[in-house]
Amino acid sequence: MNAKENLAVEQYLKVDAIAEDGAKVVDLLGSQISPRGVCAICSQAHIAQLHSKSHTEARPRFQTLLLTIELGFASGEVLQLETSAKVQSIRRVSQEEFEVYMGFCGMIPDGYRHIARYIVDSGISSTE
Repeated sequence: MNAKENLAVEQYLKVDAIAEDGAKVVDLLGSQISPRGVCAICSQAHIAQLHSKSHTEARPRFQTLLLTIELGFASGEVLQLETSAKVQSIRRVSQEEFEVYMGFCGMIPDGYRHIARYIVDSGISSTE
């Protein structure tokens, strides 16, 4: 039996977000990660779900999110990290897509080490 195609494993970043009220926000495609936070791509409908229901001047505009970050390494290894995060900024990148930058607060103990491994594995020479 001869293999006709090489099975290439590619590195990927996936972010699942759950709002503090318990409603699942969305499965997001991560675009960047650093020890400080993660950036993910989402749509206009998902942006509406990020807003806090009880927004006042004393309360933040966006909800705190519980994130499950899935890091897929080029070697085929897959790790899941859990943390909470706060939305720091949202930037429109096209008519239908937005980049959401979220800062970590409460990363699991070995999370930063795994993020550093992921960055090295991706070949990125500098971080945010």
